[in-house]
Amino acid sequence: MVFVAYVAATALHIGWLLAHEPFSFDAWNVAKDTHAEPFSIRRFFGYWAFEYTHSNPRLGQPLTYLAYKLEYFAVIATPLAVIALSLAVFVLGTGRWPAWRRGRDLALWAIAIGFLWFALPQVGKTVFSRAYGANYLYTAVLQLWFLVPLRLMRARATTAVCVAYLFAGIAAGLCNEHTGPTLCLFMVGYGVLLRRRHDDPGARATSRFVLAGAAGAVLGFAAIFFAPGQGERYEGLAQHTSLFGRLLQRGIIGNLEIYRDLLLAAAPLLGLIVIAAVIGLSDETDPETRVARRRAFHLVGFAMVAATTITATVFVSPKLGPRFFLFSMSLLLAGFVGVADVLLTTPRRLAPFVALAVAASIYAGARTIVLFSRVSRQGHERLAALEHSKPGTFFTAESFEQVEDSWWFLGDDFRDIRKRELVTKYFDLAGVVLRAYDPSAPLGVSDVRLVPHYDLVPASCLDEHGGLELDTYRGLDISSIQKAMVTGVEQLRGRLGAARLDKLDLAVEFAGERPETPRPTLLVGRWRPTGLEAYAGQIVRKSRATTRDIVLPKELAGTDFEIYIYQVSGEAKRLGTARDAKLQYVPWKSGAYWALACRPQECFVFVATHQAG
Repeated sequence: MVFVAYVAATALHIGWLLAHEPFSFDAWNVAKDTHAEPFSIRRFFGYWAFEYTHSNPRLGQPLTYLAYKLEYFAVIATPLAVIALSLAVFVLGTGRWPAWRRGRDLALWAIAIGFLWFALPQVGKTVFSRAYGANYLYTAVLQLWFLVPLRLMRARATTAVCVAYLFAGIAAGLCNEHTGPTLCLFMVGYGVLLRRRHDDPGARATSRFVLAGAAGAVLGFAAIFFAPGQGERYEGLAQHTSLFGRLLQRGIIGNLEIYRDLLLAAAPLLGLIVIAAVIGLSDETDPETRVARRRAFHLVGFAMVAATTITATVFVSPKLGPRFFLFSMSLLLAGFVGVADVLLTTPRRLAPFVALAVAASIYAGARTIVLFSRVSRQGHERLAALEHSKPGTFFTAESFEQVEDSWWFLGDDFRDIRKRELVTKYFDLAGVVLRAYDPSAPLGVSDVRLVPHYDLVPASCLDEHGGLELDTYRGLDISSIQKAMVTGVEQLRGRLGAARLDKLDLAVEFAGERPETPRPTLLVGRWRPTGLEAYAGQIVRKSRATTRDIVLPKELAGTDFEIYIYQVSGEAKRLGTARDAKLQYVPWKSGAYWALACRPQECFVFVATHQAG
């Protein structure tokens, strides 16, 4: 019952996250390619045919259509796929079905489930994305289960079974062009090896079954490798350079870096395999157990050889990513389960690994449930705003709480300019601007621009004199921006000749729609021939307290400036005046925060930072 509860909790966790996945990335591509029409059988096959001939010929692409068009398809299918993957890992590792009443088997299966969270690199980016899940998770499950009969084969297969395995091979070969070559080579090689074992009639009989699957895998792989859509994938990127040319283009170092990524992905499992070996290899064993141990480590070696050959195909891929290692790491996890089965022979030895699996599942839930509840809400708000936007206007998109990708989430798709261009065309807008936290951008906000407002005598355009050039500065460091401003003004005055600069204000403006601010004008600094008015303070947090203290610059202390803390594009809270002894606040939302010193018509930004609510 404990095991059933663990499986159910894992399935509910994954299903809940898929239900709260924001509408992003490939969802826009599917909406565009299908003209946002609802599901129908005719449209499903029409989309499949279009993708095969024009874009993505993999078997996972029609599943992507179902994942986006049928509301609960991915919510149900993805948890089932994860459980099916873990079961295939168990069977491939141990060579048997789990016995329902054998606690040891359920413990090993639980390990296969929990270890997925760190064994599969950046697992959340694949599992919790409908498009990536359909193209990599679902297809990895299909290919692993295609191998399961080879592990369990005990008797000669009938002609009907061989024909069925032929069609299973076609489906497995259609899954992925990176795993396909390795799968085909293994199946053909294994079938030929069995065929040549004249001393073993059972092996020769089994070879018929294996070669039927090999023929199917070759046919399936050929169907996607030579598909018309391969030439148009990634906006024709695959056609810019030949496979051999891309191999040479990346060079030895570039390809070794890809293989290094494989080794980094495998490192957790390889480390655990070493630990299991240290625990169990010193035991006294009989010849049968020694044979079982050798077979377990042979499986680990096979997994690494397969991972290496699969990674070699990635050398010529137009795109890279951790999703390409999902099938390889699943095989390696099967290798670990096999090693654990023969070396961790007592409950006392197995218990710490089960505890690690459960802890990994709990950690995955803690990291993802809160995150996806927030980005789901933010995604709905963005969609609603887009649907109410007027054609021909510029749309300012407030970023998701998490902008960049991570182990658990693909991040905000609008950080990709191509996605913003797609959405611009989809809604017939003039453009889409993303407002997000960016530590390298001015004041830490991606669409902020620092614009000089000036008086020149005689009147002329600043650009006629080379403009105001700001040297390198740190986006969140107000003092470095102010120093760059002073240097830029002095260089500008040196270029003016007979003209005269009477004043220059460095204003904070936005490329997108201007958000509501405490005053109509925001400044970083104000230059006059008599000097620069600008302020730079600090925000201090004591130990792990949630309250922040604003430390005013000495030039502000004791003045009548009103002090605000402003969450960019959100709320501005008045904290008091510069005469107050304490100016404190608690961040209420994740994002960029500015501390402002305000007069009746203007505010000076004197601190810029990023904080989590």
